[in-house]
Amino acid sequence: MRVRSFTLLLLAALLPLSACDKGGGGTGTQDGGEYNVVLQSPNGAEGAAAIELTGPGIQSVAESGGRLFAQAWGPTMRVVVVNEPAASIAFRVTMAEGQGPPTARVVEVVDGNDLPRASLAGYSVTFSR
Repeated sequence: MRVRSFTLLLLAALLPLSACDKGGGGTGTQDGGEYNVVLQSPNGAEGAAAIELTGPGIQSVAESGGRLFAQAWGPTMRVVVVNEPAASIAFRVTMAEGQGPPTARVVEVVDGNDLPRASLAGYSVTFSR
Protein backbone atom coordinates (compact mmCIF):
# COMPACT_ATOMS: atom_id res chain seq x y z
CA MET A 1 0.00 0.00 0.00
CA ARG A 2 1.24 3.45 -0.82
CA VAL A 3 0.69 4.93 2.65
CA ARG A 4 2.63 2.07 4.20
CA SER A 5 5.64 2.49 1.88
CA PHE A 6 5.64 6.26 2.31
CA THR A 7 5.42 5.79 6.08
CA LEU A 8 8.50 3.61 6.12
CA LEU A 9 10.40 6.22 4.11
CA LEU A 10 9.13 8.99 6.38
CA LEU A 11 10.07 7.01 9.48
CA ALA A 12 13.54 6.26 8.13
CA ALA A 13 14.08 9.94 7.34
CA LEU A 14 12.73 11.37 10.59
CA LEU A 15 13.90 9.06 13.34
CA PRO A 16 17.65 9.68 12.88
CA LEU A 17 17.20 13.42 13.12
CA SER A 18 17.88 15.08 16.43
CA ALA A 19 15.62 17.82 17.68
CA CYS A 20 16.75 21.33 16.96
CA ASP A 21 13.58 23.41 17.17
CA LYS A 22 11.08 23.90 19.94
CA GLY A 23 7.69 25.09 18.81
CA GLY A 24 3.97 24.71 19.13
CA GLY A 25 2.50 23.82 22.47
CA GLY A 26 -0.39 22.23 24.14
CA THR A 27 -2.92 22.69 26.84
CA GLY A 28 -3.52 20.69 29.99
CA THR A 29 -2.84 20.46 33.69
CA GLN A 30 0.58 20.32 35.37
CA ASP A 31 0.32 17.10 37.33
CA GLY A 32 1.75 14.35 35.08
CA GLY A 33 0.16 11.10 34.07
CA GLU A 34 -1.49 10.29 30.75
CA TYR A 35 -2.56 12.90 28.19
CA ASN A 36 -4.52 12.38 24.99
CA VAL A 37 -2.72 13.98 22.05
CA VAL A 38 -4.68 15.03 18.95
CA LEU A 39 -3.48 16.67 15.76
CA GLN A 40 -5.88 19.48 14.87
CA SER A 41 -6.05 19.41 11.07
CA PRO A 42 -7.55 22.08 8.81
CA ASN A 43 -8.00 19.31 6.21
CA GLY A 44 -9.90 16.65 8.16
CA ALA A 45 -8.75 13.03 8.07
CA GLU A 46 -5.02 12.41 7.54
CA GLY A 47 -3.04 9.37 6.42
CA ALA A 48 0.04 9.96 8.58
CA ALA A 49 1.83 12.59 10.64
CA ALA A 50 5.20 13.09 12.29
CA ILE A 51 5.09 15.07 15.54
CA GLU A 52 8.02 16.06 17.73
CA LEU A 53 7.46 16.21 21.51
CA THR A 54 9.99 18.08 23.65
CA GLY A 55 10.12 18.49 27.40
CA PRO A 56 11.25 16.85 30.61
CA GLY A 57 9.43 13.82 31.94
CA ILE A 58 8.20 12.08 28.76
CA GLN A 59 7.90 8.48 29.89
CA SER A 60 6.07 6.75 27.05
CA VAL A 61 3.72 7.09 24.09
CA ALA A 62 0.97 4.67 23.03
CA GLU A 63 -1.31 4.38 20.05
CA SER A 64 -4.96 5.42 20.16
CA GLY A 65 -5.83 3.93 16.79
CA GLY A 66 -3.53 3.74 13.82
CA ARG A 67 0.06 2.50 14.03
CA LEU A 68 2.60 4.40 16.11
CA PHE A 69 6.38 4.55 15.78
CA ALA A 70 8.51 6.54 18.26
CA GLN A 71 12.15 7.35 18.92
CA ALA A 72 13.48 9.30 21.91
CA TRP A 73 16.63 11.45 22.24
CA GLY A 74 16.94 12.82 25.76
CA PRO A 75 13.96 15.10 26.40
CA THR A 76 12.74 14.89 22.77
CA MET A 77 10.61 12.20 21.18
CA ARG A 78 9.68 11.88 17.50
CA VAL A 79 6.32 10.19 16.97
CA VAL A 80 4.95 8.95 13.62
CA VAL A 81 1.29 7.88 13.47
CA VAL A 82 -0.07 6.08 10.40
CA ASN A 83 -3.78 5.63 9.67
CA GLU A 84 -5.15 3.24 7.04
CA PRO A 85 -7.67 4.46 6.04
CA ALA A 86 -7.15 8.16 6.77
CA ALA A 87 -8.55 9.29 10.13
CA SER A 88 -7.87 11.67 12.99
CA ILE A 89 -4.24 11.55 14.17
CA ALA A 90 -4.25 10.74 17.89
CA PHE A 91 -2.11 8.99 20.50
CA ARG A 92 -1.37 9.08 24.24
CA VAL A 93 1.69 10.36 26.09
CA THR A 94 2.54 9.56 29.70
CA MET A 95 4.42 12.23 31.64
CA ALA A 96 6.32 11.92 34.92
CA GLU A 97 4.58 13.04 38.10
CA GLY A 98 4.43 16.83 38.31
CA GLN A 99 5.13 17.33 34.60
CA GLY A 100 2.63 18.98 32.28
CA PRO A 101 2.32 18.09 28.61
CA PRO A 102 5.40 18.55 26.45
CA THR A 103 5.87 21.11 23.71
CA ALA A 104 4.70 19.75 20.34
CA ARG A 105 5.78 20.57 16.81
CA VAL A 106 4.16 19.20 13.65
CA VAL A 107 6.99 17.99 11.39
CA GLU A 108 5.13 16.42 8.45
CA VAL A 109 1.58 15.44 7.48
CA VAL A 110 0.47 13.08 4.71
CA ASP A 111 -3.06 12.99 3.31
CA GLY A 112 -5.15 9.87 2.76
CA ASN A 113 -3.77 9.52 -0.78
CA ASP A 114 -0.16 9.25 0.42
CA LEU A 115 0.71 12.82 -0.60
CA PRO A 116 2.58 15.19 1.72
CA ARG A 117 0.66 18.31 2.66
CA ALA A 118 2.14 21.33 0.89
CA SER A 119 1.83 23.49 4.01
CA LEU A 120 1.60 22.90 7.75
CA ALA A 121 -0.28 26.19 8.26
CA GLY A 122 -3.34 25.66 10.44
CA TYR A 123 -2.08 22.47 12.09
CA SER A 124 -1.70 22.31 15.86
CA VAL A 125 -1.46 19.70 18.60
CA THR A 126 -3.73 19.64 21.64
CA PHE A 127 -3.39 17.74 24.91
CA SER A 128 -6.32 16.71 27.12
CA ARG A 129 -7.15 14.24 29.89
